Amino acid sequence: MAVVLSGYGVVRRGAEAMLEDLLPRLAPRFEVSVFSRSGAGPGGVRRAAIPRGLWEPVYLAARPLRKLLDTLYLDPLHVEWTSHLLLSLPALLRGRYDVVWHETGLWGGMLLGLLRRPGGYRLLDVAHSHALGWEVPFARRRPDLFVAQTETLAAEIRRRVAGLRVEVVAQGIDLAHFRPGADKWPLGLPAPVVLGVGALSPEKRPELLVEAVAESRCSLALVGEGPLAERVDRLGAERLGADRYRRLTVDRNEMPRLYAAADLVALASPREATGRSLVEAMACNKPVVSVDDAVRREVVGEAGFLVASDAAAGDWAAAFERAAEEEWADRPLRQSAPRTLERAVERFGDLLASLAQERR
Repeated sequence: MAVVLSGYGVVRRGAEAMLEDLLPRLAPRFEVSVFSRSGAGPGGVRRAAIPRGLWEPVYLAARPLRKLLDTLYLDPLHVEWTSHLLLSLPALLRGRYDVVWHETGLWGGMLLGLLRRPGGYRLLDVAHSHALGWEVPFARRRPDLFVAQTETLAAEIRRRVAGLRVEVVAQGIDLAHFRPGADKWPLGLPAPVVLGVGALSPEKRPELLVEAVAESRCSLALVGEGPLAERVDRLGAERLGADRYRRLTVDRNEMPRLYAAADLVALASPREATGRSLVEAMACNKPVVSVDDAVRREVVGEAGFLVASDAAAGDWAAAFERAAEEEWADRPLRQSAPRTLERAVERFGDLLASLAQERR
């Protein structure tokens, strides 16, 4: 199996974090080659790319043209993914792989789909968002297998792309690592503390979290980096002050301590396939506040409160206040219980084996 993900070993966000959890556990069952910018991972193959950080300043500055760039799938991620795939392609075709698991976006999915016959491989695509404007065009490239992380997205893809094989594999979390009882990270913020985890980029809407916390009695801790970091830090200083705002970058292994120090975890992004931070927080028995859509209703259940995607900061502030006052008992922990990493590894392993068998 070849896995193509430019950011593997470089950043640890949605797709990268999922694959860094899965691939070492799948490696005993499959011969794996990971194509990335870093060369990390099982059977690592290093290939260059135009990094997203190089294109992001241009993309963010080109506000009048941004919609056109998005329409053409020339956002920073797609520029990185496509350039990386083009430089990986000769080795991919020489490798005669049974399965290619691609995280290469629209243009990559199209090119790899066209080369399936000469390449002799089966193509796997995994949805890492719930943005139908992204995922439906990706699915229409017709990979041999399309994996959704929720039943909600799977049903929508099946409805819109007739005849496509769609399977569901829920986001898997290491419940031995993410669990209640960790020592609290010393945030030094007055309670109640809202924790936001994720890239500081426009689609995550970190500025909304700052504005919402400013209208509540809460404090805010953000964990992450990204193109909006300086802007968000300035806004946090202006609206919350040093006594109610912190931004941190920490090792992934320390995250249970940060969840333990928070009173609730918030995710304002409307595009997440699941929302990894939501599941991790619930596994640490923390309530969550997120966007009200069909996916979040499926994932969060009774473990938090949901807010309309277009709601004002005041509505988010009210949800934070309610979540901080609610008696949650072990509802968040129970909601996370089925989403084990072991179950995801077994499910992906069986699906990959079936694809490899089809190729032979």
